[in-house]
Amino acid sequence: MNDRPGLTSRENPDRTKLKEIYDELYPVYDGILQSLRRQVRQLLDANRSFFAIKSRVKHFDAYFDKLIKISRHERAAITDMMGLRIVCPFLEDLKIVENLIRSSFKVLELERKGSRHAIGEFGYESIHLLIKADPVCHGRGLPHTQDVCEVQLRTILQDAWAEVEHELIYKSDITMPNESIRRKLASLNATLTLSDLIFQELRDYQKDIRRRGKKRRESLDNKFTELPEITESLKASSEADRLSVSEDEVAEAIAGKNLEKALLAALTAHSGGQLKTAVEIYSSVLRLKMTTVIRSLVYNHRGMAYFALSDYTRAVRDFSKSIKCDPLNVRSYNNRALAFRVLKRFDRSLTDYDRSVALDPSQFDGFWGRAQTLYEMKLYTRALADCKKVLGMRSDFEAARSLTKIISKLVF
Repeated sequence: MNDRPGLTSRENPDRTKLKEIYDELYPVYDGILQSLRRQVRQLLDANRSFFAIKSRVKHFDAYFDKLIKISRHERAAITDMMGLRIVCPFLEDLKIVENLIRSSFKVLELERKGSRHAIGEFGYESIHLLIKADPVCHGRGLPHTQDVCEVQLRTILQDAWAEVEHELIYKSDITMPNESIRRKLASLNATLTLSDLIFQELRDYQKDIRRRGKKRRESLDNKFTELPEITESLKASSEADRLSVSEDEVAEAIAGKNLEKALLAALTAHSGGQLKTAVEIYSSVLRLKMTTVIRSLVYNHRGMAYFALSDYTRAVRDFSKSIKCDPLNVRSYNNRALAFRVLKRFDRSLTDYDRSVALDPSQFDGFWGRAQTLYEMKLYTRALADCKKVLGMRSDFEAARSLTKIISKLVF
């Protein structure tokens, strides 16, 4: 802890003297902070994490007010004299950035703000890390400060909530609002937190489509073993490694009767983001002869392409056709359930998730999807039970932990 003139233990701070020290040292603090910001920016850019970074040196009035509060505690320290805030689009990005910071800087402390809120209490969520910073003038910084920088990690919605909450509550000289206003604030905070979960789910869904598309291309011979002509031709085909299909390939796939080539072209277009092209090829494929199991697979894939195009009605229609062809297709039940939830048809969504988990009680996606649908239906106790099942399968799944916390505040 730094020891500068202007404050001794259990004495009132000398504001004038401290202001002189602050003005003298501000450029030093800012220089250290900007150096840290550049290092963090380079670290994120190198890992293709192009997120917003905010920085600030604590204003003198804020520093002095905090100093007054801790002046009677000899071991107390102000650790946020310098601060960086990294604002990420999605929840999963927070863990990525946290790991980058921990691997590249000396982290002295880590705290997950909001994790200890009481049941029914509202407040912002954030990850705070204290990292080692260069000394200020050979260790002679402002009284009760340390050579550290606080790094905050938040999603865009968490950051928005924190900024508004700070203005309404912490900077206000008016006492806490009445109970009705408190409930509205708690509801708003819960809604923003759930929105983060939904955004993450949609991103996971998009990534899952691409991942499964790539996997389908790599192992298409195993998926369609009843078509003997596919097995060897796909193993040798360099087309499986391509991320897009040409106009000639599309025309050939649509006009031809070669099932395996048309499917390969459709999956390649789908995983490469050529969604309308993929739909067109899937449609041509469905006019060919095939087993009901393969037809179910094709309908499911076309439904996913429609979903990615935000055409949820057609997506539901295709998922339904997929299920009709193969009543044991768990993935189609989950996909249709998600589409129903986006369309606010929660009863239908719940029915599909129930069928999905009944068919495969060991699967993760069915229980997680059902937990969110139950939450939307305000069936909180059942939603909480499904969250616990999800965490039993994947204890590190932060989205389920967050939803558990939201529900617990509402139930207990």
